[in-house]
Amino acid sequence: MHTIRLIYASDAREDLRYRDFMTIMDTAAATNRESAITGILCYGGGQFLQALEGERLAVNALYHRIAKDPRHANCQLLSVEEISTRDFAEWSMKIVDWNDAVTAARQTMLLRHSGSRQFDPAHMSGQQAAGFLRDLAAMERLLTE
Repeated sequence: MHTIRLIYASDAREDLRYRDFMTIMDTAAATNRESAITGILCYGGGQFLQALEGERLAVNALYHRIAKDPRHANCQLLSVEEISTRDFAEWSMKIVDWNDAVTAARQTMLLRHSGSRQFDPAHMSGQQAAGFLRDLAAMERLLTE
């Protein structure tokens, strides 16, 4: 079995609100658990950045459904790589609202990974996006300790 991590960026439909994200998270968490997919989704400034981890066929199928979902536009595949360990193994789907808590630490982390002070994942490389999401996940873990 080949385990992969797929990272993509997309634009969100303009009328999406936080309650919509909670619905997305609840639905995705249940569906992803069934398919043994883990991941993290960051939303901010009308854009999504998401990492999906799991068996190659399951992750590819999920990405194709996401790319056709009307809540997304301009899906851009940033990175796909085979992995031996998951970075987001504890979450069938973790959602982070970037706009909810833009702290100095988050801003510094964003600047370090993207070279920008504005959350704009479509302009990140796959490597930048992966590092950003790993560090964001580490910050989220600290909040739950």
